[in-house]
Amino acid sequence: MKYDFITIGTAARDMFLFLDPHDAPVIINPRTDPKREKLITLEFGAKIDVKDSHVLVGGGAVNSATTFVRSGFSVACAVSLGDDENAVAIEKELKKEKISLSFVSRLRNVPTAFSVLLVAGSKKRDRVVLVERGASDFVNFSSLPKSIAGAKWYYTTALSGSGWKKEISVISLTAKRHGIKWAWNPGLAQLKEGKAAISKFMKNCEVFILNRDEAIELLGKKDDPKTLVSILIKMGPSRAIISDGQNGAHYMDFEGYRYIQAHKEIKAKEATGAGDAFGSGFVVGLEKYKGDVDRALRAGIKNSESVIMKVGSREGIISL
Repeated sequence: MKYDFITIGTAARDMFLFLDPHDAPVIINPRTDPKREKLITLEFGAKIDVKDSHVLVGGGAVNSATTFVRSGFSVACAVSLGDDENAVAIEKELKKEKISLSFVSRLRNVPTAFSVLLVAGSKKRDRVVLVERGASDFVNFSSLPKSIAGAKWYYTTALSGSGWKKEISVISLTAKRHGIKWAWNPGLAQLKEGKAAISKFMKNCEVFILNRDEAIELLGKKDDPKTLVSILIKMGPSRAIISDGQNGAHYMDFEGYRYIQAHKEIKAKEATGAGDAFGSGFVVGLEKYKGDVDRALRAGIKNSESVIMKVGSREGIISL
């Protein structure tokens, strides 16, 4: 079977714990550290009440796959799961969404990726994410059946684990060899390597997507998003995008630069999955609207804004 989209990356179980801002105040770090400007503080040894909690299925590959399948496309997920109840819950959710399990790997003696999100703050929903990557460290694209090359698009999110360079290389070459369009939203492991390490892969990208903080991390310079996205496009992708939360998104291709505003009046309930929703929504827009970039950007913004108004990375995903 040839799929419209195959998503590659993380599948995880997410536990959201909403804390009272009086019990978990957000403070400015008394020690100047640009990477840790704010801190969520908890009293050591205290027993703290949780105001609200949710256990949901997420992960970049599952989040983006949900956007694609809800928009009417045929979709498969290439993810690695453990052999536990969290894996069962994720597979159940994929089946419910009609996302193919053809490329789902099960690993023994390894836990399925799991995260706990501590959400606090009285005005903004500040959060800390505690992650056990588990089986997601062992996503092995290169060992999947040859039918993995039967896709119109690959959509790759964060890859972790020591073998990510090999996997990205195989994904990139497979896309190029088989004429598959490739969208890539790299994760922390890739960004830490710097632009020299990943620029060779970017040249095979149809769409390269980062948020503003990720762009600063990758490029090693704090600048305005328009300048940053102009640097990204020179590194080789056909299209580059930097999303900037309530400040909208910045896009560039070889024809020029575009900017789209977000709706600042929208009140976020919880921001997990906003980036996945924007990136996958944009790619859906490219397909649905036959390359109309302005409509695709609006689709990405609309999907992202819907997601942040609900708890969880998938609950607000809409049919575009």
